[in-house]
Amino acid sequence: MAPLTAKGYYEARPGDVVVRDDLFLLDVRHLADLEGDLGHIHQVHHLPLAELDALDLPKETPVVTVCGNGFESRKAAIALVEAGFTEVYHLVGGMIRWNAEERPVARVSTHRPAPRR
Repeated sequence: MAPLTAKGYYEARPGDVVVRDDLFLLDVRHLADLEGDLGHIHQVHHLPLAELDALDLPKETPVVTVCGNGFESRKAAIALVEAGFTEVYHLVGGMIRWNAEERPVARVSTHRPAPRR
């Protein structure tokens, strides 16, 4: 599966994500970006990176962080590991890679808010 980094999160590719149905997909972009050119993964949960500390999930939940190009989601993955989450994945290349691999994308709202404290 995905390789573990020195920072404690896994580097997942789109193919790693689509074969598992137990992952909590978390898009950390601004809300407007979810319906922009890159779209979003169907039924992804949304919480902007700046509000990540409000995420209310059990620490053992397997979480995949997603953004446009992988930069912001990498920051989110590191923050979640530092917050004590035990199984964190960063989607390498973000939605740019997801689209390049022709994975299903929504450009109308199918996202939902992530649980907050």
